[in-house]
Amino acid sequence: MTNREAGINVVREMMGDQAAAKLSASADSNTFGAPIAAYALDQAFADIWTRPGLDRRSRSLVSISVMIAMRQPHEFAIHMGAGLNNGLTLKEIEEVLIQALPYVGYPAIAAALAAAADVIKEHGLDSDENYTGHRGLL
Repeated sequence: MTNREAGINVVREMMGDQAAAKLSASADSNTFGAPIAAYALDQAFADIWTRPGLDRRSRSLVSISVMIAMRQPHEFAIHMGAGLNNGLTLKEIEEVLIQALPYVGYPAIAAALAAAADVIKEHGLDSDENYTGHRGLL
């Protein structure tokens, strides 16, 4: 299997068929940004997300934390969805937000909370049952 195929498989498993197809088409195009999409598939998803040493669940915790600290709500939302598919619960993601709070401050957490609310609503996860025990969006 090539790095590209491995990267596409990781994206498909974490984010769904539509995200994998979109990123793959972008990487294979001759349009602006194609090399960046190719790098994401070949390097970030194939080389990094498949490394031994941390499981995907743990890698999702790291990625979510980084997106909070960098105040990147769009990327936070993407990685929150992937994290849910990698086995995280809403309660665990909330604990990441709480853990990050004293280090990054309320503005960064507020941005992540707004993004989280959108993900929760989009996926119909806003019931008490989903909050404590949901595993996966796909």
